[in-house]
Amino acid sequence: MPSTKFVIFLLFFGLLVVPASTSLGHTVDPENVTWELPPLQWTKDLESGYVSTTPVVIGEMLFVKVGGRSDSPGGPWDDGKGPGIYAFNIYTGEQIWRYEHNQSRSGFEISPPIHIWQKDLLINGWTSGNITAHNASSGELLWMYETERVSWGITGKPMPIIGEPNVQDSIHFSTETGVLGLSPNGTLLFQHTFPDNATGYRNGVGLVILSENFSFYSGTSGILLATGDESGGFHTWEIDGDNFSSWDLNVVLNGSELKLRTPPFIMFPSHQNDTFGAGIIVQGSEGGELVNLQLDNESSLIVKNRVSLGIAPSIPVNLPNGVVVTGDLDSVKAHCFYNLTDCDNATVIDSGPVSGEPVLLVGNYNLGGIPLAVPHNTVDGYWAGHLVWWGENRIESSLEWDWHPQKEGWLTAGVGGTSEVMAAANDASWLEVRYFDDNPNAPSKDADGQQNSENQGVESTHPTVTGLPLLTELLVVMTLVLSTAGLAGGNMAAKRAGSLGILLVLLLLLPTLNLAWVTTVSDEGGDLDTSREGFPEAWNDSQVVCFEYPDDLWWEEVGMTIFLDADEGEIARLQGNNSRTCVGGLDGHQTIQSATVEAAQLAGLEYTWDSQPLGIFVEDIGLAQGGDGDRWWLYWVDGKHG
Repeated sequence: MPSTKFVIFLLFFGLLVVPASTSLGHTVDPENVTWELPPLQWTKDLESGYVSTTPVVIGEMLFVKVGGRSDSPGGPWDDGKGPGIYAFNIYTGEQIWRYEHNQSRSGFEISPPIHIWQKDLLINGWTSGNITAHNASSGELLWMYETERVSWGITGKPMPIIGEPNVQDSIHFSTETGVLGLSPNGTLLFQHTFPDNATGYRNGVGLVILSENFSFYSGTSGILLATGDESGGFHTWEIDGDNFSSWDLNVVLNGSELKLRTPPFIMFPSHQNDTFGAGIIVQGSEGGELVNLQLDNESSLIVKNRVSLGIAPSIPVNLPNGVVVTGDLDSVKAHCFYNLTDCDNATVIDSGPVSGEPVLLVGNYNLGGIPLAVPHNTVDGYWAGHLVWWGENRIESSLEWDWHPQKEGWLTAGVGGTSEVMAAANDASWLEVRYFDDNPNAPSKDADGQQNSENQGVESTHPTVTGLPLLTELLVVMTLVLSTAGLAGGNMAAKRAGSLGILLVLLLLLPTLNLAWVTTVSDEGGDLDTSREGFPEAWNDSQVVCFEYPDDLWWEEVGMTIFLDADEGEIARLQGNNSRTCVGGLDGHQTIQSATVEAAQLAGLEYTWDSQPLGIFVEDIGLAQGGDGDRWWLYWVDGKHG
């Protein structure tokens, strides 16, 4: 049987084949790491009042929530400028649809919109007390649900639980007077009222764990939904809406006039024998506190640890390994709660007033560190981009960029999108969008620099990092945390359990990892216009491998091609544009690996590789060492990137 004929080009290139880890569990070298701010592509004066929530970017769609504008205080909203939602094409700036919610009268809307991608729903809570659901693509109002409004209506972020096995689809809201659950079609599933006529403000819904014996998707699971109120009340309920429970934080924390105005969140174990807990941020008259709570055997809340914060704390951001980022009127800090014995408790990331929405921007950026965008709420407010990473015994960070909008104003809204495609707006109702010109989903530009959207693609966006359902991803994260702790322990049984846990995580994530691997490699190298200049005619029916080097690692004259035949050795040299050695006359190879091994031997190049679950990973060929200067080997087969 005749052998496969191909030409293999291996190129030592300044791009990463394997994404660098962005986990805070690993040390990275930030010396040459930069996170570039994408160029400004378009702006728009919405002229529709405050933008108080982070814009939502879903594929090519951009959703911006506005508070409304009226030139007559207390009068009607200006025509077409009432509170509501704008939907734009993020790449062209074209307005797709507009919804006005004129029932609201407050002048600001601070309940963040959420997109339920499984149903293509855009869900919003309003200061009118209403909840609306729109078809995200068309803007069609599908349903509206009315809740009791005392003063400010709905001002916190809802929590969707959609697509989880053995759990009914539901959307959980904290209203001004209690909590409720709705189905995706707007049907009431359950409802509870805060005790003692308490009311809530900016009191979003979060997930917490208050039992060390939790099990996913069961009626008695330790995973709970939670929220707070303006009287210091802390409230939890199960995923199906049952077992609504309340505690008075003024009693638990020995305080007075405490308020809970941000969503609670899961606190990860601080050491191997620790348990999960509930993280909350409480506000008092003299400042705030970051508190880690757990239940004792009597179902009473106990305080595991607490950290003082400044006045007007921001919405917190959870990073890997139990790191919590908070802002206040003085600074932004990263607090380390995981493995406290080896970590300084708090690291100042930035100074200045940050009382809104710091945002973790997930994207293709992966050169080391986690991209975090911070809104500075000053009269000439701006956003700052920081990289956060794990040092030897503390959290490190670096300021990468400042984003000053062309029209100044106060701002609390965060940056929406990813680390490469960004949208942000301020209280001046000014919207700006940034992305790189080479974004594959962006429209091309003609000779006059005008956008041409004919070939624009559609990017699929999921609300979770892995693309798994929310609770499933949460299971992955918690299993990984506990498994890592088990491996770090001295007990052999714990090590075995930790190894099994990590294996489970890898099995769950294998489809996602495979997709990420293929996508990353594909993004970093397109087809190559293979140059066969100087190839002898005798090679036409054989297999050829070329090793191409950057000029600083090439040992001959720059641009020189050396031709080596499998039987005759060196047969020719050609001066051109490529610094490379080509080995031809090979035959019978069914894999890239075996052809590369023989070609390297014939060329006298030392070749090292590593067998990994997803295939062979090329490390070093000759003088080019993989990872040196963030450069790695890439390869092409007959001009197609592998």
